[in-house]
Amino acid sequence: SRVDISTCLLPDDPLPFAILAAVGATFFRFVQGQVLTVQLDMLVLFGLSSGLIGYQLALLVMGASIQDSLQHSNNQYASIIDEGSPRKNEISKPQPRPAMKRQSISEVLLKKSVQSLRSTLSRESNFRTASLPKIIPKQIVMVPTLPKFPEGAPIGSHSNCWSSPISKDFHVRGANYLKDKKKVPSDDFLFPCRGCDIFLTDDPPVNIGRNSSILGGKLREVPTFIINYRLPWGVFVSYHEIPQKFVPYLRRGNGYSDPSSFGILPPLADMAPGERAVCNFLLSDSEERDAVWKMVPVVVEGPWVVKRVVGGKPAIVGTKLPVSYVYQPPEGNLADYLEADLDIVSSAAARNILAVVRSYTQTLTIDLGYVVQGNMVEELPEQMMLGLRIHGLDPLTAEVLPPFEDESMDHPARIEDIDENGYDTD
Repeated sequence: SRVDISTCLLPDDPLPFAILAAVGATFFRFVQGQVLTVQLDMLVLFGLSSGLIGYQLALLVMGASIQDSLQHSNNQYASIIDEGSPRKNEISKPQPRPAMKRQSISEVLLKKSVQSLRSTLSRESNFRTASLPKIIPKQIVMVPTLPKFPEGAPIGSHSNCWSSPISKDFHVRGANYLKDKKKVPSDDFLFPCRGCDIFLTDDPPVNIGRNSSILGGKLREVPTFIINYRLPWGVFVSYHEIPQKFVPYLRRGNGYSDPSSFGILPPLADMAPGERAVCNFLLSDSEERDAVWKMVPVVVEGPWVVKRVVGGKPAIVGTKLPVSYVYQPPEGNLADYLEADLDIVSSAAARNILAVVRSYTQTLTIDLGYVVQGNMVEELPEQMMLGLRIHGLDPLTAEVLPPFEDESMDHPARIEDIDENGYDTD
């Protein structure tokens, strides 16, 4: 039989243990107060020897304990196997131990668990393969667009809404402005507002019109002018219908050959002065557009500090912040659109205004109007191109920008992807 080393370190019998304790106490009492001079090298040697002896002794104790545990597990496993085998006699004869190493119960259970897990995963994989179709068509993600402000409701009673402002509240250059510098109330907006969206995204894209989910999926039902405000936290997008009389100029100005008009443009002489200015705007290149496209912001209701910062004076957009224009020609039943991407982040002045306004956006009612500046008598009086009233926007309630349907839109378009004619080169 094997001797347990762990039980031989100290005696289990009380009498030998008491004798050993008495001898130890007598020895320590005898050496009390004695002084022993030992050389340093001997002291170091004694310490190293004691440490090595203790280390080896600990290994022997641990090895003996582990061996006992393994032997106990093997005995349990052997008893389980023997209980499951048929017995001829009441007392079974000891069977000879096989030559191969016996596995412990923990190893057997672990192997069975792995086999069961593999079998389960295999069944689930077969089920999913059989139940799912081989090709899953992509679906357009529809997101709700901002609702229209209830007609007749008092200002401030609803938030996260839009409406069309009164065009006469905007004062534009009059017919004799080049002489008398007088402004007059504007006639109706030339491009009616269709709605607006607000989305959250870390990377505000240009040419957001390629996203099939915006405006509730109805963007390309009619020709549309899009204004995409690229903000630090996302995008704010407004949509304005382009009436049919302006579509030939839109297509000609962007290099699209319109087979329906046979290359003939409607005469400008039959149009109002403000309409002529818009036609010239559509025929112009980016630099010419930047020189005449004006924004007119008006705070309808809000704190005094916001009204003071916004001001309400017209400003040439292209001189205040970078603007890129993107044109998408018609495709089958899809109407064309012209998009103006306003990079708010790149403008220091726009960032400063935004820093003041963002604390009051939930209670702020503001009108955003755009007009093409009339620099010739034939373009005066001016007429507002488009307008939008925003009622208390709360960016925290905005939707996340839906993914683009096209695989190539995993990385949204960038300004450098737009060619000189405004077409996307992706």
